[in-house]
Parts: sequence; structure tokens; C-alpha cells
Amino acid sequence: MPRGKLSGNASTLPSRRTSKMGRRILQVRLENKEDRLLKIGTRSFARKELDIGDIEESNQEFIQALEQLGRKVRECGVDLNKAGYEPDGELELLRKAGCAAYTKVFSSKDVRGYLQEVETKAQQLNRGLSFTFTFPKNLSPFWEMIYSGGALKPLDPKQFWGFRYPLGRTYWEIEDYDCIQFGTGIFSAIHQCLNSSWQEIETLVQLVQNTCQRRGWKLNVHFLDHQIQADSLSEAELLRLFQDEEFQYGIVHFACHCLNAVPGKASKSFLYLSIHDKDLKLTLESLQGCEDDGFKSLPFVFLNACDSATPGHPLQTISFPTSILRFGAGGVIATCCTIPDNFASAFASEFYRRLLEKLENNIPAKVGEVLLETRLHFWERYNNPLGLAYGLYAMSNQQLELMEGLGNNS
Repeated sequence: MPRGKLSGNASTLPSRRTSKMGRRILQVRLENKEDRLLKIGTRSFARKELDIGDIEESNQEFIQALEQLGRKVRECGVDLNKAGYEPDGELELLRKAGCAAYTKVFSSKDVRGYLQEVETKAQQLNRGLSFTFTFPKNLSPFWEMIYSGGALKPLDPKQFWGFRYPLGRTYWEIEDYDCIQFGTGIFSAIHQCLNSSWQEIETLVQLVQNTCQRRGWKLNVHFLDHQIQADSLSEAELLRLFQDEEFQYGIVHFACHCLNAVPGKASKSFLYLSIHDKDLKLTLESLQGCEDDGFKSLPFVFLNACDSATPGHPLQTISFPTSILRFGAGGVIATCCTIPDNFASAFASEFYRRLLEKLENNIPAKVGEVLLETRLHFWERYNNPLGLAYGLYAMSNQQLELMEGLGNNS
């Protein structure tokens, strides 16, 4: 069942090509719709006016192509190689949207030429690039769809920026963080009717337990059912739990539905959870009402739910990722379209496996890098590009670290 609808380790391109110098991090900034300058790193470029309708059109095309792919993944399974399915048609649709977005956002040849120049220099140094975009919410495309390989050349999936770079989004009015403490572990909330959600969480528990046994760490995976009693179940009680000073988890993981009771009104959207065999709604409106008194520990939030980035409309200025950031999250991963339950579970499991592997081996656990590697894993091993639906709402080089006293890094 799809998220939000009620009805061996592959090597990756980044690990081969990125030197010990690390990636060059580029900030791409646009202050507002009237700002005539696009800022890339230390350079500023005059730009044409960016039309909200044009960005919305590209975003819609991207979502439609991914949802078409999602229906095939639901039918065939995660491994499209095994199913004998080639997603050529979906990739062409994705390229069409990505090429259009590339020329709309980077409308000047000078800008595109500069990006190519920076890419060439980074390759010469064997470094790679990482992008963090700071744009007004209503002018921000899904950066993962940007395609810089040309509309008429042979299609090369590695030209999708979601398969090429760690990507992040920040916002002028929301504070951003380059590091998040892992805290006491992971807090998880699910909806029980999702076929793969229990498997997803069981895999996560096993990953954490195995890592802790090998390294002597003190990390836990706790569930919503264990934190709220059945007789006190309510949305208000859930929000109070999140606001509590003792809620010190480093990661909050939702494996659930994201629904919209009133189409076109994002504030009426809600995460659909289950606890003690009962349903519970966490509404966007309620989160907004508690923005001044939210999470205390700056956790990283993984919204593994369909349409969690775009409830009901792709360019609503209010969305779950930004509202959860305002509620006190240090960063968010969210999806832009309906994700089949089988893929959502597999993607999250692989993401956490790679994240914990880096922590265990004292490799910087940069969220954008891990997300890129996870997308590439499903493309390179399973011929499945659906990972492009996952986006990071934080700095592209944001890093997760163990809180002092919880781990032994000797």
C-alpha cells in the first residue's frame, strides 16, 4: 500500500571520485522574487525574473513522472532489473522536467557556464561538489530533478543532480545547523496498516542493536506506543511528548501516511499515525501553533510518508518540512510524491545502514552524502530511480555525530 493512500552493498560514484579533501560546498541563494541577483558561492549573476507558474509546472511534471514510476514499482517490486522493466519512459519524462527547471532557474548562459567551470575544476582536484540552496519556498524547484546533460543528447541518469551531488535546502527565516547530536537514539512512529512499516522498523532496530553490540554504544530505538498510554492518547499529548525536555532523541522517524482532508489547503494536511491499535492525526496546523515551543534537542526528522513535502499542492508556502524545522528539528528528509510502501521501507533501511556504517567506522556521517549514496544504490543495483523523490531540508553537508558519553570511538 502506498504511503499516504488508504487503500550486498553496491559501490557508488561519490565514494570513488571524492578525495580526502572532501566536496566543495556551494551556496546558491536568492533572497526573494524581486531580487535580481542569483548568488553562487562568492559570485553574483544578474538573472531574469523567476515565474512561480513555471517552477510549479516543472515540479508537477516531476511528481507525475515519479508517481508513474511508483505505480510500476508497486506492481513489479523494488528490483526493476529482476522484473525485466526498463524505466526509459519515466526517465525521459523526468529529464524533460529537469531540463526545463535547469534553464528556468539558471536562465543565464553565464550562470550555466560558471557551473560547468566549477564542476570541471572540482573534477580536476578529484573533489566533487555539494549544493545548498536558499530560495523562497514558492520559487524552489525539487532540486533533485535538475538535469544538466541536455535535452537532445543520449540520456545519462548521472546528469540528474539528485544522482550527482549532495543537495540541501535552507530558508532565510529558519535557522540552519551544520551538526546534529545523535542523542539517546531513534524515536519511531508508524501507521500499522502499511504493509512494510513493521519490517522497516524491525530492520532499523536490528541495525542499531548490531552496531551497538560491536562498538559498545548506548543507543536505543523507542516507539510511540511505549511513550503514550492508550487512555491518554491525543494529538495534544503527542505534541507535549515532543516538547518535553527529556525527549532527547537524535532522529525522529515517521513511517506513515500523509493526507490532506481539504484539497488545496496545506494547513489541513496531517500525518496519519497509529498507536495502541488506534489512529492518531498530527496536523500541520497544530505543528504551526506550537512553533515557539517544539523539539528541544534539534533532532533530525525522517518523514517517510507520501507527499510529505507537498501536501495537496506542490508550491504551498506551508509544508511539513518547513513547519517541522520551525518546530525545532535540525533537519528533515521528506518525499515529494506518493511512495510505494515496499520502496519506502527498503529506502529507509538502506539509508540507516549507510549512516550507521559511517558512524561505526569514524567516517563523517553527512546526511546529504548518505542520501545521495542511497539514491545511487537503488539506481545502480536495481535500475530504480525512485530515490529522486527524497529531498533534504537542511545544509547539504549537515553531519550527525554521537552525543558525548553514548559512544566509544576508540
